[in-house]
Amino acid sequence: MPQVKLTKSAIDALPTPSHDLVYWDLGCPGFGVKVTPKGRKVFVVMYRTAGSGSRLRKYTIGPYGRVTLNQARVAAQKVFAAKLEGRDLAAEKAASRRRIVADRVEDLLEAFIAQHVSQNRSAREISRMLRREVGAVWGSRSIHEISKRDVIAIVNSIEQRGAPIAANKMLKTIKTFFRWCVGRALLDRSPADGVPLPAKQVARDRVLSDDELVRVILAARQLGGPYGNIVEMLALTGQRREEVARCTWDEINLTTRTWRLPSERTKNGKAHEIYLSDQAVAVLARATTGTKFVFSKTGAFAFQGFGPAKDEIDKLSDVTGWRLHDLRRTCVSGMARLGVAPHVADKILNHQTGTISGVAAVYQRHDFLAERKAALELWGAHVATIIDDARLVSARDRRAA
Repeated sequence: MPQVKLTKSAIDALPTPSHDLVYWDLGCPGFGVKVTPKGRKVFVVMYRTAGSGSRLRKYTIGPYGRVTLNQARVAAQKVFAAKLEGRDLAAEKAASRRRIVADRVEDLLEAFIAQHVSQNRSAREISRMLRREVGAVWGSRSIHEISKRDVIAIVNSIEQRGAPIAANKMLKTIKTFFRWCVGRALLDRSPADGVPLPAKQVARDRVLSDDELVRVILAARQLGGPYGNIVEMLALTGQRREEVARCTWDEINLTTRTWRLPSERTKNGKAHEIYLSDQAVAVLARATTGTKFVFSKTGAFAFQGFGPAKDEIDKLSDVTGWRLHDLRRTCVSGMARLGVAPHVADKILNHQTGTISGVAAVYQRHDFLAERKAALELWGAHVATIIDDARLVSARDRRAA
């Protein structure tokens, strides 16, 4: 291989060879410029990974023109300095290229959905959102190419469609996805770190009054069917919508009057036992037996179509501005008014953290089953009483009219 003192004028004057030819710099051994038969000139570095006789490595710095001679010399010195530290920049560069090809967003999204999202009770909704908003935009790109600006662009596009809450939810899901990637050593840090929520979220505090609760339950009974039973069961037990809606008969034990939720069906991944009051058992008595799902039109599939059914309940009850999750808050608030201790209410709701925390939570492993049973019986009796009272008033008003 020829050796020359590399200068700009010397490089410009290099002839076009019939085959690839490297001209090595006399002033910097291992640094040179490769000239191709098409006249292309590329700066390269050649070095051994260890001592004499070890494997030779070639590191491509970049094409002459895009990279100046001075920039190429600086880059070559960095390669040699890295070699002295025991690093192999050529191998690192090759590994980076392989990683960019392998770690495509669409592939990682599917793995994330299968391994993480599928355990979530909102798996279908989250999966659809990830594929539509993230996969469609970033799908063919490497996870290593995604920047904070890319994250902000997706979130802003959703917010600009007039869906600030959906934008918040998307950002939280993206952050979870990147944390999953970091946990599997696919990324060193998440590009979503430090991205703020686009919309301020205000915690809901809607609690139905006894009068509103009565009207909602009576409207649910009038509507009937699986949705009506779901609404009343939510009001009596304080559990989450999907936990009630997807309840199966094999979770119910009418002999012990208990409903046992397996860990895979709860938000916090902890198995949960709910005592069934007389009023809750009465709701189950109206459901169809001999099927898989307790609250279902066919028995084979859990109830769907919450939106239209909720609209009908609102019309029948003349109670608006509430949602099903408010029944959970109404239940626990009502029990508090009746004297139920906060830590017992926390256990009924299956909260991950509650009034017992810190060191006390580490040692407190009592489930308060007897207290939970008494609390749900007390709440069920209260609901039955306010319904009976409302019916008496209604009957008296009709007679007076």
